[in-house]
Amino acid sequence: MNGFEKRREQKKKQILQSLIDMIMTRNFKEIGVREIAQHAGVSPASIYNFFGSKEELAKEIFYHQIEESGKEFSLVMNSAIPFEDKMSKMYEVSVNNQETLNSEGIKNFMFEDPAFKEHVEDYARNVVIPELMKLIEQGKAEGKIKGGVSAEAIMIFMNGIMTMLSEPSFAEKLNVNVRKDLGKLFLYGILGKREEGN
Repeated sequence: MNGFEKRREQKKKQILQSLIDMIMTRNFKEIGVREIAQHAGVSPASIYNFFGSKEELAKEIFYHQIEESGKEFSLVMNSAIPFEDKMSKMYEVSVNNQETLNSEGIKNFMFEDPAFKEHVEDYARNVVIPELMKLIEQGKAEGKIKGGVSAEAIMIFMNGIMTMLSEPSFAEKLNVNVRKDLGKLFLYGILGKREEGN
């Protein structure tokens, strides 16, 4: 990579990081391209040159965030620890993820955007569900859960959540505590009840 390409990549990273800093606590619709550019120390034209639009810039960030969360999820799923420890770790990761995003931040996820929805659904189908199915098998092998939930049922459940999230009136109610409760319902509804006191 030559000097020009390095500077170009650095500028692109600055833009991405600037919007990441903003959208975790603020409503995306209120953030202008000029403000993002000023925060990143670049010209507004750079944002259009790199990403085409503010919306496409945001999508790239969201895809990156999904992949980073997925890496952490897969790391836990493929570790050599008992089923119950994996459950506890997954719940901890879920809670931490919800706490990094306030009620304004969650509104930034463009659940109604068809391309975004398709990306999330593909990721669920190809990464999340296979890992969950492995975890179910581990739980059965260790005698911690009986039976299990089919991949088809998990996909229908996740698609139902995505459909609800695309409704603005539903998204308005997603404060941190509600999101934590939804995470608990998802994890322990699929993988068995939580131990008392946890």
